[in-house]
Amino acid sequence: MKKLLLTAYGFSTPTIGAVALKMIHKNKVTKACIISTSWPKEKEKHPQMNQIKNDLIDMNVTKVDFLDVEFEDAKKLYDYDLIFLNGGYPFYLLHFLKKSGADRILKEKFRSGSLIFGLSAGSIVMGPSINLMQYLYPEDNQFNDVDLTGLNLTHLQIYPHFKEMLTRDATIKEKITEYENKTEIHITRLNNNKAVKIDNDTLTFLG
Repeated sequence: MKKLLLTAYGFSTPTIGAVALKMIHKNKVTKACIISTSWPKEKEKHPQMNQIKNDLIDMNVTKVDFLDVEFEDAKKLYDYDLIFLNGGYPFYLLHFLKKSGADRILKEKFRSGSLIFGLSAGSIVMGPSINLMQYLYPEDNQFNDVDLTGLNLTHLQIYPHFKEMLTRDATIKEKITEYENKTEIHITRLNNNKAVKIDNDTLTFLG
């Protein structure tokens, strides 16, 4: 069983929260780990991190820990039933997932049926690549990484906060469409009230 929940903004609606809760209960999750690496400076102190932790506790997850794979041993991930890849900077997150070996562990846990949830950058890196981010925001690739292959847990390539980003950059719609035309790769646009549940080969769009 392969189970993912890809979100733009976490458990942002009652529907998304209810689906997450059902997945957690069905899989008898007692221990969850939030990977905090995606915010280079704030880490687990970022308000988003604590919001997710509180949400998981409210879903009756007994133990919820943070893990920063930039500095901590990625093998600790083996101890958890649910891994939550939080939002932030996708280049930074993917760089240290690979450097630490967390990418291999996440693939193992995914194949064995562990739940993996993502928020924004966390959802992006679960796809085949983050080449779209390089196309849109090359300045964020601070390590100048050339291999932008993602975790390949899903074929979906996510662009989160789509509607919200239109208020910041009116050209983002055209830029993404241009990328799709050049690469023949479909981009799944997720607004903050949207998510995708993946259960083996079944995709359910929420919101």
